[in-house]
Amino acid sequence: MRRSGSQFGLTDEQWDVAKEEVRQAILNAAYDRRMTWYGEVASEVATVKLDPHSALMSHLLGAVFEDEHKAGRPALTSIVTHKYGDKEPGKGFYEMARSLGYRFDESYVFWAQQVQDIFKLHGRPDRRI
Repeated sequence: MRRSGSQFGLTDEQWDVAKEEVRQAILNAAYDRRMTWYGEVASEVATVKLDPHSALMSHLLGAVFEDEHKAGRPALTSIVTHKYGDKEPGKGFYEMARSLGYRFDESYVFWAQQVQDIFKLHGRPDRRI
């Protein structure tokens, strides 16, 4: 499914730039080998005003997840979690994973493996001696 920002009043260019800003915000956290949260990601998007709990945020994260999946990479959005409470991704993360063909019985195990794969792929090298 090709996502776009038209339902949110965005041009294709605004959508593409906002999506890349979301991706870059997540990659910055991944490089530091740390989790990030919806509010932190939203605050790094300058193209559009992005509420961290909005449908637009969900669609942007879904689009990033789809792009990474198509490129054969692990779920970059796995490191975007609730800041408080369970500190896990929202239910949309698991719904998207299943819609992309991931199969798992234990959501937590699937998520934890994706997080480790992201840190391995995008995290800065460990320089400890």
